[in-house]
Amino acid sequence: MYERGTVHAVEGHVARVRLRPARPEVCAQCRACDPSGSGVCVLTVPVADLVPGDAVTVAVPLPGPWRAMGLVLACPLAAMVGGAVLGAEWPALQQWLGLEADATALATGLTLAIVALGVAAVVDRVFRRRHRPHVLTVHHGDPAATALSGTGASVTLRHGMPAKPGADSDGAL
Repeated sequence: MYERGTVHAVEGHVARVRLRPARPEVCAQCRACDPSGSGVCVLTVPVADLVPGDAVTVAVPLPGPWRAMGLVLACPLAAMVGGAVLGAEWPALQQWLGLEADATALATGLTLAIVALGVAAVVDRVFRRRHRPHVLTVHHGDPAATALSGTGASVTLRHGMPAKPGADSDGAL
């Protein structure tokens, strides 16, 4: 998802960008960058020669709904069912735990489901670290005029880094 915004503050190696969502009604439902629902979306992006007041285009990577459903629903459910079958059918595990077949199935299924949820949390954290919002384009000049007319100096960034001077749109000289 690509959103337009204005650099609000630069603190160290990160900049806070206040977004103007293209579809505010969808943004209000998501609440990924504005949990309070106040309508003001502020993202933190890596600094790439940004100053407060710069108009920017930010790429906001979003996970697909199928991956989320798989991580939160399908994997723990499959782990729970597999653990229940394993606990019910493996006599050595029943003897080691000192439980009957039903209790072993319940304990093993719940344990594996909790482990699967932990793995899902780690996978989600890794995704968020690898796919952070980053600035695609910086529009130097008056942000309001740039947003309305599309004029003003523009620098295209590649993966959050400034483009080479004299480079074309692909970054090649």
